[in-house]
Amino acid sequence: MSGPDSYFEKSTDKQMARAVADGEVDTVRRLLESGEVDPLAVGSDATSWLTIAVAARQKGSLDTLLEHGALGDPKGKIAGQALYAATLLDDLYWLKRLHAAGADLNNYGGGDLLLEVAVDTRNREMLDYYLEHGANLNMRTNSGGSVALSTAQAKRFDLVNEFLDRGAAPWVMDSLGSTLGSAAERAGKVPAWDHRSPMNQQRLLLLERLHAIGFPNPAPTANEGHALREAGKWPPPNVPGKAPRPAAP
Repeated sequence: MSGPDSYFEKSTDKQMARAVADGEVDTVRRLLESGEVDPLAVGSDATSWLTIAVAARQKGSLDTLLEHGALGDPKGKIAGQALYAATLLDDLYWLKRLHAAGADLNNYGGGDLLLEVAVDTRNREMLDYYLEHGANLNMRTNSGGSVALSTAQAKRFDLVNEFLDRGAAPWVMDSLGSTLGSAAERAGKVPAWDHRSPMNQQRLLLLERLHAIGFPNPAPTANEGHALREAGKWPPPNVPGKAPRPAAP
Protein backbone atom coordinates (compact mmCIF):
# COMPACT_ATOMS: atom_id res chain seq x y z
CA MET A 1 0.00 0.00 0.00
CA SER A 2 1.49 3.34 -1.04
CA GLY A 3 2.16 6.03 1.55
CA PRO A 4 2.46 9.80 1.34
CA ASP A 5 6.13 9.48 0.34
CA SER A 6 5.07 7.89 -2.94
CA TYR A 7 4.01 11.32 -4.23
CA PHE A 8 7.60 12.59 -4.16
CA GLU A 9 10.87 11.60 -5.81
CA LYS A 10 13.67 13.21 -3.76
CA SER A 11 14.76 11.22 -0.73
CA THR A 12 14.52 14.22 1.57
CA ASP A 13 11.01 14.96 0.28
CA LYS A 14 10.03 11.36 0.93
CA GLN A 15 11.39 11.65 4.46
CA MET A 16 9.44 14.88 4.92
CA ALA A 17 6.21 13.33 3.70
CA ARG A 18 6.51 10.46 6.16
CA ALA A 19 7.40 12.80 9.02
CA VAL A 20 4.40 15.05 8.31
CA ALA A 21 2.02 12.08 8.12
CA ASP A 22 3.40 10.56 11.32
CA GLY A 23 3.37 13.80 13.26
CA GLU A 24 7.15 13.83 13.78
CA VAL A 25 7.26 17.56 14.41
CA ASP A 26 10.96 17.73 15.26
CA THR A 27 11.89 16.13 11.95
CA VAL A 28 9.49 18.37 10.02
CA ARG A 29 10.97 21.46 11.66
CA ARG A 30 14.56 20.32 11.10
CA LEU A 31 14.01 19.63 7.40
CA LEU A 32 12.30 22.97 6.89
CA GLU A 33 14.82 25.05 8.81
CA SER A 34 17.81 23.33 7.21
CA GLY A 35 16.54 24.16 3.73
CA GLU A 36 16.63 20.50 2.73
CA VAL A 37 13.01 20.67 1.65
CA ASP A 38 10.97 23.44 0.06
CA PRO A 39 7.95 24.35 2.24
CA LEU A 40 6.03 24.90 -0.99
CA ALA A 41 7.02 21.64 -2.67
CA VAL A 42 4.24 19.90 -4.55
CA GLY A 43 4.33 16.25 -5.57
CA SER A 44 2.13 14.26 -7.89
CA ASP A 45 -1.67 14.70 -7.71
CA ALA A 46 -1.10 18.24 -6.37
CA THR A 47 0.02 16.78 -3.04
CA SER A 48 1.63 19.30 -0.70
CA TRP A 49 2.85 19.02 2.88
CA LEU A 50 -0.34 20.71 4.04
CA THR A 51 -2.64 18.24 2.31
CA ILE A 52 -0.69 15.37 3.90
CA ALA A 53 -0.98 16.94 7.36
CA VAL A 54 -4.72 17.52 6.96
CA ALA A 55 -5.42 14.06 5.52
CA ALA A 56 -3.41 12.45 8.35
CA ARG A 57 -5.06 14.76 10.92
CA GLN A 58 -1.73 15.75 12.39
CA LYS A 59 -2.22 19.04 14.22
CA GLY A 60 1.42 19.43 15.22
CA SER A 61 2.59 18.93 11.65
CA LEU A 62 0.03 21.40 10.35
CA ASP A 63 0.99 24.10 12.84
CA THR A 64 4.70 23.66 12.15
CA LEU A 65 4.15 23.84 8.41
CA LEU A 66 2.07 26.98 8.68
CA GLU A 67 4.73 28.59 10.90
CA HIS A 68 7.29 27.96 8.15
CA GLY A 69 5.30 29.41 5.24
CA ALA A 70 3.92 26.21 3.73
CA LEU A 71 0.60 27.89 2.91
CA GLY A 72 2.09 30.14 0.24
CA ASP A 73 -0.34 32.36 -1.63
CA PRO A 74 -3.60 32.42 0.39
CA LYS A 75 -5.47 32.21 -2.93
CA GLY A 76 -3.05 29.79 -4.56
CA LYS A 77 -3.27 26.12 -5.48
CA ILE A 78 -1.54 24.82 -2.36
CA ALA A 79 -3.99 26.68 -0.13
CA GLY A 80 -6.91 25.55 -2.30
CA GLN A 81 -5.93 21.88 -2.19
CA ALA A 82 -5.41 22.01 1.57
CA LEU A 83 -8.83 23.61 2.03
CA TYR A 84 -10.33 20.94 -0.21
CA ALA A 85 -8.86 18.18 1.96
CA ALA A 86 -10.16 19.95 5.07
CA THR A 87 -13.63 20.41 3.62
CA LEU A 88 -14.00 16.67 3.11
CA LEU A 89 -13.45 15.99 6.81
CA ASP A 90 -16.22 15.94 9.40
CA ASP A 91 -14.15 17.93 11.90
CA LEU A 92 -14.17 21.69 11.24
CA TYR A 93 -10.86 22.17 13.09
CA TRP A 94 -8.77 21.77 9.95
CA LEU A 95 -10.78 24.23 7.88
CA LYS A 96 -10.81 26.76 10.70
CA ARG A 97 -7.06 26.43 11.25
CA LEU A 98 -6.24 26.97 7.58
CA HIS A 99 -8.61 29.90 7.33
CA ALA A 100 -7.15 31.45 10.48
CA ALA A 101 -3.72 31.17 8.85
CA GLY A 102 -5.00 33.21 5.90
CA ALA A 103 -6.25 30.64 3.40
CA ASP A 104 -8.94 32.24 1.24
CA LEU A 105 -12.22 30.30 1.13
CA ASN A 106 -12.95 31.75 -2.32
CA ASN A 107 -10.76 29.28 -4.13
CA TYR A 108 -10.82 26.00 -6.01
CA GLY A 109 -9.65 22.59 -4.85
CA GLY A 110 -10.03 19.08 -6.15
CA GLY A 111 -11.01 20.62 -9.47
CA ASP A 112 -14.09 22.40 -8.10
CA LEU A 113 -15.16 25.61 -6.42
CA LEU A 114 -14.66 25.02 -2.69
CA LEU A 115 -18.09 26.35 -1.78
CA GLU A 116 -19.58 23.84 -4.21
CA VAL A 117 -17.57 21.09 -2.47
CA ALA A 118 -18.96 22.25 0.88
CA VAL A 119 -22.51 21.91 -0.47
CA ASP A 120 -21.77 18.45 -1.82
CA THR A 121 -20.53 17.19 1.55
CA ARG A 122 -24.06 17.63 2.96
CA ASN A 123 -22.34 18.70 6.18
CA ARG A 124 -24.40 21.68 7.29
CA GLU A 125 -21.76 22.92 9.74
CA MET A 126 -19.17 22.91 6.98
CA LEU A 127 -21.44 24.84 4.61
CA ASP A 128 -22.35 27.33 7.33
CA TYR A 129 -18.68 28.00 8.03
CA TYR A 130 -18.13 28.93 4.40
CA LEU A 131 -21.24 31.09 4.23
CA GLU A 132 -20.48 32.87 7.49
CA HIS A 133 -16.83 33.56 6.69
CA GLY A 134 -17.02 35.35 3.38
CA ALA A 135 -17.58 32.68 0.72
CA ASN A 136 -18.77 34.41 -2.45
CA LEU A 137 -22.03 32.88 -3.68
CA ASN A 138 -21.53 34.45 -7.10
CA MET A 139 -18.04 33.14 -7.76
CA ARG A 140 -17.98 31.14 -10.98
CA THR A 141 -17.93 27.37 -10.96
CA ASN A 142 -15.99 25.39 -13.55
CA SER A 143 -19.11 25.24 -15.72
CA GLY A 144 -19.34 29.03 -15.75
CA GLY A 145 -22.36 29.03 -13.47
CA SER A 146 -22.61 29.50 -9.71
CA VAL A 147 -23.10 27.38 -6.63
CA ALA A 148 -26.79 28.34 -6.66
CA LEU A 149 -27.13 27.00 -10.21
CA SER A 150 -25.26 23.75 -9.56
CA THR A 151 -27.38 23.27 -6.43
CA ALA A 152 -30.56 23.81 -8.45
CA GLN A 153 -29.33 21.25 -10.97
CA ALA A 154 -28.92 18.85 -8.03
CA LYS A 155 -32.59 19.60 -7.17
CA ARG A 156 -31.80 21.02 -3.73
CA PHE A 157 -34.18 23.92 -4.05
CA ASP A 158 -34.31 24.65 -0.32
CA LEU A 159 -30.66 25.64 -0.47
CA VAL A 160 -31.16 27.60 -3.68
CA ASN A 161 -33.80 29.72 -1.97
CA GLU A 162 -31.46 30.23 0.97
CA PHE A 163 -28.67 31.27 -1.37
CA LEU A 164 -30.98 33.80 -3.02
CA ASP A 165 -31.80 35.15 0.44
CA ARG A 166 -28.06 35.58 0.96
CA GLY A 167 -27.57 37.52 -2.26
CA ALA A 168 -26.95 34.91 -4.95
CA ALA A 169 -27.49 36.28 -8.45
CA PRO A 170 -30.79 35.02 -9.93
CA TRP A 171 -29.77 35.58 -13.56
CA VAL A 172 -26.72 33.34 -13.65
CA MET A 173 -26.27 31.25 -16.81
CA ASP A 174 -23.60 28.60 -17.25
CA SER A 175 -21.61 27.73 -20.36
CA LEU A 176 -24.32 25.28 -21.48
CA GLY A 177 -27.06 27.90 -21.33
CA SER A 178 -28.67 26.55 -18.15
CA THR A 179 -30.34 28.92 -15.69
CA LEU A 180 -32.07 28.66 -12.34
CA GLY A 181 -35.40 28.80 -14.13
CA SER A 182 -34.62 26.01 -16.57
CA ALA A 183 -33.21 23.82 -13.78
CA ALA A 184 -36.36 24.27 -11.70
CA GLU A 185 -38.67 23.62 -14.66
CA ARG A 186 -36.71 20.56 -15.76
CA ALA A 187 -36.85 19.00 -12.29
CA GLY A 188 -40.64 19.22 -12.26
CA LYS A 189 -40.83 17.23 -15.49
CA VAL A 190 -38.84 14.26 -14.19
CA PRO A 191 -41.29 11.30 -13.89
CA ALA A 192 -39.95 10.29 -10.48
CA TRP A 193 -40.24 13.81 -9.07
CA ASP A 194 -42.60 13.98 -6.08
CA HIS A 195 -44.90 16.94 -6.63
CA ARG A 196 -46.30 16.57 -3.11
CA SER A 197 -42.93 16.85 -1.40
CA PRO A 198 -41.59 19.80 0.61
CA MET A 199 -38.78 20.07 -1.95
CA ASN A 200 -41.34 20.62 -4.68
CA GLN A 201 -42.78 23.47 -2.64
CA GLN A 202 -39.29 24.94 -2.56
CA ARG A 203 -39.04 24.48 -6.33
CA LEU A 204 -42.32 26.33 -6.85
CA LEU A 205 -41.18 29.07 -4.49
CA LEU A 206 -38.02 29.49 -6.53
CA LEU A 207 -39.99 29.84 -9.74
CA GLU A 208 -42.35 32.32 -8.10
CA ARG A 209 -39.40 34.43 -7.00
CA LEU A 210 -37.87 34.36 -10.45
CA HIS A 211 -41.10 35.21 -12.26
CA ALA A 212 -41.68 38.12 -9.86
CA ILE A 213 -38.49 39.83 -11.12
CA GLY A 214 -39.29 39.25 -14.79
CA PHE A 215 -37.64 35.90 -15.44
CA PRO A 216 -39.03 34.40 -18.68
CA ASN A 217 -41.82 31.87 -18.24
CA PRO A 218 -41.06 29.34 -19.57
CA ALA A 219 -37.33 29.73 -19.06
CA PRO A 220 -35.17 29.88 -22.19
CA THR A 221 -33.81 26.59 -23.49
CA ALA A 222 -30.05 26.13 -23.66
CA ASN A 223 -29.98 27.23 -27.30
CA GLU A 224 -32.22 30.20 -26.60
CA GLY A 225 -30.06 31.14 -23.63
CA HIS A 226 -26.91 31.08 -25.75
CA ALA A 227 -28.58 33.25 -28.37
CA LEU A 228 -29.76 35.77 -25.78
CA ARG A 229 -26.32 36.00 -24.25
CA GLU A 230 -24.61 36.38 -27.63
CA ALA A 231 -27.04 39.17 -28.48
CA GLY A 232 -26.26 40.93 -25.19
CA LYS A 233 -29.82 40.37 -23.98
CA TRP A 234 -29.04 38.21 -20.95
CA PRO A 235 -29.82 39.20 -18.38
CA PRO A 236 -32.59 41.39 -19.76
CA PRO A 237 -32.03 45.12 -19.27
CA ASN A 238 -33.20 46.89 -16.14
CA VAL A 239 -34.15 43.79 -14.17
CA PRO A 240 -33.62 43.48 -10.40
CA GLY A 241 -30.34 41.90 -9.37
CA LYS A 242 -31.96 40.07 -6.48
CA ALA A 243 -35.00 37.81 -6.16
CA PRO A 244 -36.65 38.43 -2.78
CA ARG A 245 -39.16 36.07 -1.25
CA PRO A 246 -42.79 37.05 -1.92
CA ALA A 247 -44.46 39.11 0.77
CA ALA A 248 -46.65 37.20 3.19
CA PRO A 249 -50.36 37.47 2.33
